[in-house]
Amino acid sequence: MRKLFIVLVAAAAILVPMQGAEAASAYSVTASVSISSIDLGKSFVLSGTVSPSAKGKTVKIQRQYAGGSWTTLVTKTLSSTSKYSVTIKPSKAGTTKYRVIKAASSTRAQGISSNRTVTVYRWRNLAGLAYTSSTQSVVFQGDLYVKGTYFANSFSIRQGEYVDWDLSGKACNRLKTYIGIDDDAISGTTGTAYITYSDLELLNTEANLAEGQSARYVLIPLGSDGVRFVPTVVSPSPSQGWLGYGSPQVHCAS
Repeated sequence: MRKLFIVLVAAAAILVPMQGAEAASAYSVTASVSISSIDLGKSFVLSGTVSPSAKGKTVKIQRQYAGGSWTTLVTKTLSSTSKYSVTIKPSKAGTTKYRVIKAASSTRAQGISSNRTVTVYRWRNLAGLAYTSSTQSVVFQGDLYVKGTYFANSFSIRQGEYVDWDLSGKACNRLKTYIGIDDDAISGTTGTAYITYSDLELLNTEANLAEGQSARYVLIPLGSDGVRFVPTVVSPSPSQGWLGYGSPQVHCAS
């Protein structure tokens, strides 16, 4: 009976500290980002505080790509005021989550910050993406010259034709391009360039374009998954009047 009592007392002595550790309050970890969207190649700051104070201790900065697992980017030492700050330069486009973890101590349980999301955009050559509908026999893709100025990754279209791009899943929010009459068009060609959504809702119009004029720069917002380019080429010969879109690019989080 005496031996059983001693064994029970020893077991209780081991169990009580374990229960205390399990019941310990967790560290509180805050996290904020200096910007919620950014272009690829730029940097942002992730910063926050751990409480109660854990000065001199470390936190892990973690990243998660869409559909992926959490990965530790860097370990930072907390300052004398229990704060951290890290500059992050994303290496790929897309929507990315970040969080910060303070490991458990002898008196506190692990603390994990709320997730912070940063959307990373990049400019993509539109001509490098497969277009979804057009009359391919009259769509020229490649180099373009407008009043002698060279534009790579371009395309030209003639009167009565169009070309569509389906941007579904690419999360694009802007489009930029140069617009003018292709130097290969017959001398004296004039026209108007239209950019619409695929349902023909008008996005941009460039009127009174003329052969020999410099190309016009256009930057427009996108709010749909489809975009269409439609020229109206007039005198003197619509069949030989090429309207060019120089180096078009779309700003996408993909």
